Order: sequence, then structure tokens, then C-alpha cells
Amino acid sequence: MSTSNPHTPVWSGFAYTVIGNLRRHHGVASSRPDGFDRKMEPPSELDELFARFEDGKAAEIFDAPTSLPSRYVPARQLLTAIRLAATFGGPDAYQAGLLCGALTVISDIAPADMTTLKDTLKLGLPYTDWQVISPDIIDGQVSKTAQSRFESNIADRIDRIEPVLILQADGVSLPSHLVAIAPAILPYAPVSRDIVMTHLLAGNLHDQIPDPMALHDALPQNVDLAALETLEACAALRAPTPRVVLQRLDTMIDTQARSSGPRLENFEGETPALLAARRVVDDLLLWKDGEAGWHEISRSLLLYGPPGTGKTFLARAIGNSAGLTTINASFAEWQAHGHLGDMMRAMDNTFSEARRRAPCLIIIDEIDAVGSRSDPDRHANNYRTQVINGFLGHLDSIAQREGVAVIGTCNHPGRMDPAVLRAGRMDLKIQVPLPDAEAILGILRHHLREDIADAELQSLAHRAVGRSAADIDAAIRAARSDARHTRKLLSLAMLHDTLGIETSGADDAVLRRVAIHEAGHAVLGAALGLGTIEAIAITNEGGHVQRRSKPTESLLSDIEAEISYALAGRAAERLVLGEVSAGAGGPAASDLALATYMAIQIETTYGLGHEGLVWHADLDIIHRQTPAIRDRVRQRLQRAEQQASILLGHHRDALEALARTLVEKRSMRTKEIRHALQSVAASVTSMTPKATENLVQRDYQHSV
Repeated sequence: MSTSNPHTPVWSGFAYTVIGNLRRHHGVASSRPDGFDRKMEPPSELDELFARFEDGKAAEIFDAPTSLPSRYVPARQLLTAIRLAATFGGPDAYQAGLLCGALTVISDIAPADMTTLKDTLKLGLPYTDWQVISPDIIDGQVSKTAQSRFESNIADRIDRIEPVLILQADGVSLPSHLVAIAPAILPYAPVSRDIVMTHLLAGNLHDQIPDPMALHDALPQNVDLAALETLEACAALRAPTPRVVLQRLDTMIDTQARSSGPRLENFEGETPALLAARRVVDDLLLWKDGEAGWHEISRSLLLYGPPGTGKTFLARAIGNSAGLTTINASFAEWQAHGHLGDMMRAMDNTFSEARRRAPCLIIIDEIDAVGSRSDPDRHANNYRTQVINGFLGHLDSIAQREGVAVIGTCNHPGRMDPAVLRAGRMDLKIQVPLPDAEAILGILRHHLREDIADAELQSLAHRAVGRSAADIDAAIRAARSDARHTRKLLSLAMLHDTLGIETSGADDAVLRRVAIHEAGHAVLGAALGLGTIEAIAITNEGGHVQRRSKPTESLLSDIEAEISYALAGRAAERLVLGEVSAGAGGPAASDLALATYMAIQIETTYGLGHEGLVWHADLDIIHRQTPAIRDRVRQRLQRAEQQASILLGHHRDALEALARTLVEKRSMRTKEIRHALQSVAASVTSMTPKATENLVQRDYQHSV
């Protein structure tokens, strides 16, 4: 005999007690459908035997319509009564809450549900001595003064001996002293299969359900039902037949998934960001299927990179592909609520909603606005510290409960407090660079495959490297607008114009110099064995090399190799083109700035310079005011550039070939780069570190 059928929930008897009180209030006859317990039991062998005789006679078992009842319990009150019973788990916890001096807390209540919940308590459990405390709700939202009044009411009731029931809505927090003394806090039960089934069997459709277990199995999964708000669930349950209920629930859940936008399955490529995103989705799906524990999966991720690279778009795709409800938030949105108290309440509200709607995904944009407690700017330090401490508390609270994943997006992770970035709060930290040619081609094909030939889209993708995904989307919209207003077909020339792409060839010399510069970094990185070159991209405005460094011992030779790598682009320009540009210098993040800073550190903070064991607090002042240190720093930079020039000279063919490929493709990924640098890697493998050092030393002395 089959034993896989669902059993009657342990709280169902208590639910029907509450429902019976609601029925009497509304004048509805019968407090419990006949044979409820019998209907929800697994079938006996006799039942299965009868089913064989009746096979085929009741194919549409959920299609029978119901007639309009003369009296009924309002749907929201009925659903709320059942959720209350599931929250308590049965009469024992309810009875314990009525004892003298008892304290009961129900948390994670949506503000919009508070009025119905209080009405249901009054009508469904009318014979209690509970002192009910709840925050002020105005137009379905927590009022601005709710927190202070909530705490004041709690303080007044704690003075008394009567049992207290506290209803904690999203957006208000319990006083710390109350959390310390309260027994287990009861989260308000979300909509589930058992709750929906109990609602159907207790409502006007109960006569149209010959096989409750079959209907139970046909309902959506609990994780999908939990995402429904009370009104959404009641709208689906307000149907003439059980089959229509199933159709409405499925449609509502499918609509939610579709309306939230992108899916990871639509992304092409194998960038580090996409690989990390797919890993997070795979882990979440394993957890949903019960094949992995929550503590065994990656459930938090930081996506960082320049503006417009599609970090939030990627985060939304992760939520959609994992089948999770997405909650969007940002520090700017929280701060817009007003002073510190308002801002903290807005943050509380977001995390409370996440706990209530679990399983879900919180996307926190501009997460670097949290700041750092070590920020040297002492202005508003107290405000910043309270915000960081509150945010850390929420991240820790979320991490201790199953079902809430967190993705933060930002431009500047270095501005964040290190405590936010530690594992457990942000498990994975992934850079999202500007899209390369392959990623841009995917965007163009998605929007323009019906308008522009694929060969032209490929050409455009190469020329558009350096633009963000947001830039490309905006340019496509602008080009379509131009086509409409000029009454012409959308053309490649229009897209070139809106993207600001020069097609005359006037910038070819600039592009070649940028390619040689970036190829210099890549070739020297391979020659010195400094790690894996994962991506290269160039535009007329500049270029970028993405390198995954390997661990080192931080010896003087390791730091000098990094200085040579930083100056390799400049050295490549001199070697191939005869003179250097200012491309290596400029802002604080430039090649020359980074090389200079490392050389200064050798002399002033690392204890590896001419003065040996010495450490200086202010590097810039010491560098400016000490001529001897300035001279030694300059000498180190000159030697490092000379080393780069010598090694690049030995691999000039590979350097120029890589530069030509970059001019043609504009961007390259790991596999293409590895193939282009095969000869460099082979020569490095065949030579010992000592032989390489002797080679550089010999050529350096010869050049001097």
C-alpha cells in the first residue's frame, strides 16, 4: 500500500477550532467538513480496490462547480486563522501563551496583514486574557512614530501580570531586553500546501474535492507558495472550482517569475562573474531539492566593478534562475528615508520582509555606501558606526536562518568595512568588468538579430568594446528613435553614430599603441610567471588587462617583478614604437603610480630598502622630503623598466602578434591569450629562475 501521501497537519484540529469560532460569528453552519480527517489519510487497500473498479469514471475530479453560499467566512480571515494555527503549531503552544505572566511574540508580519490578523484573533480566539500589542499601521504601512509607541506599549504591559501577545510587523524591532527574556519567537507561517489545502477543505469548495491528496500533490511547491502575499493567495483561492484554483496559482507564480526579468540561461560566455553566478544558482537549486544543506552552499555574493557593467541585471538573473523571490534594496534608498532612526527602520523593514518571504534573494545596490569604521574622515563617525553595526547585525541574523540569499553590488569594494566582506557575510567576491566583444555580441544579437546582419553585428561588437552594457542599451534605443523619426531602416551607421564609434580609420595609430601597451603587460606577466592573464580589452581611449595573481613569499624579487609588470606597457611602447606616451601615467591608479608606490614601500615600510629595518607612517611626505629616498625610488623604477624591455625584446614576435590580434578582436579571453602566449610560457618553463636572472643582468649591463 502507498504511504507517500501527505498526512493531516498536526495543527489542523486547532485550526478548525479557530475556524469554528469564525463560522459562529458570521452565522455559518457546520464548523468542520464531514470526514476531513478521513479524507486526508492515506488510502487503504480497500480504497485502492474500489478505485480500480471506478477507473476512468472521474477523470476531471476537480472540475465540479460550487453554488453560491448564503453565508461564509471572508477569505482573508479564513486564511489568517489557518496561518495562525500553523504558527502556534497546535493548542499546546497557544495554551502556554495564556498562562499568568506568559509572553508570546509573533514576528515577520506584513504591515498590510496586521488589521486582518487582529480581527481574526478577536473573532477566532475570543475567550482570552491576552494583552495584544502591535505597532501603528497607517494605509498598510508602519507609521513613522510606530517604533517609539510600540516600545512604550510593551513597557506598560510588561508591568502587568496578564499574558502578553506581541505582534511584530516588518519595519519595527523588539527592544533588546525583550529579546533576551522572550521564549522562542514564532515566525508568522507563510502560505504553504497544507495551509491552502486546509483553506479549500474548510471553505465553500470542500464538497467539490473527492480526492484531497491528489489535489495536495497538484498544488505548487511550498517555496513558490510562500512568496505569495495574503491578497494574492486569496485572489487565487476565490475560484468556482478546485481546478481553477490550481490554474490561478500556477499562473500567478509563473507571472511573478516572468515579470522579474532576465534569466542566467540567457547569458553566454565563461567569464569569472558568470561562472560564479552559475555556481550560486546550482547551489541554491540543490538546496531547494533537498540535496544540500543550507550550511553547505554558497549563498552570498559581492559583485563589484565600474558603473553600467550590469551587476544588478546579473543579480536579478541569479534570483530568477534559482526560482527565488527578489527583494531589491539600496543604501541610497534607505538613507532617503531621513535621519538615522528612519534610515535604520527602512533597513530593518527590508530584512524583515526577506525573513517573511523566505526563500528569497536580497539584492543590495550601492553596498559600498555602508562605509568603513576605519575611515580617516571623522566627520559623522558616530552615524557611520551605528549604520555599519546595524547592517552587520542583519547580515549575521540572515546567515543563521535558512532561505535568504544576499547579493551586494558596488563600484568600490575598498571603501567597505572589512567586517562586511568577511566569509559568512559575503562568501564570494567577484569583479564584473566591462563586457568584452563576445558579451557585447550577445547583447546586440538579443536586440538586433532581426534588423542587422550577423556579420555586421560582429564587427560592431569588436568596435564597441569599452562601452558598458547600459551604454549599448541606450545607444540601441537612440538608434531606433533616429530610424523612426527619419523614417529609415535601422542601419549599422546609426548604431556607430549613437555609440560614438569612429569608422574613418583616423584613430588606427592610437589603437595600435594601446594594443602594444596592453600586450606588453600580458607578455611580461607570462615571462615572469606572475599568474594567469584572464582577459585583455582595448579601445581608442585605453585598455585593461585582467590578471589572476599567484601567491608569493613577498620577497624583494617578487615586489620588483610586480614593478616591472606595471611598467611593461611603457617598455613595450618604447621597444616597438620608439617612444613612449603618457598612457602609463596620470591618476593614482595608473601604471606609473602603482609602480612608484611599490618602490616607495620597499624603502619606507617593507624593511627591504637601503635603510633596512625602518618604517615610516606617511610615505608621501618622506618621499617628497628625502632626496636620497627619491633617488633610490627613481633608480628602482629605471631598473624595473629596463628589465621589462629586455624580456620583451626576447619575446618581441609574441608581443607584436598579440598586439595585432588585439587590434582585430578588441578583446580576448583566457583560452585565446594562453594560445597566443604559448611560446613565452614554453621559454619560461625551459629556463630556471637563475638563468632568467642572468639573462636580464647580462643584457642590462650591456645596455648600460
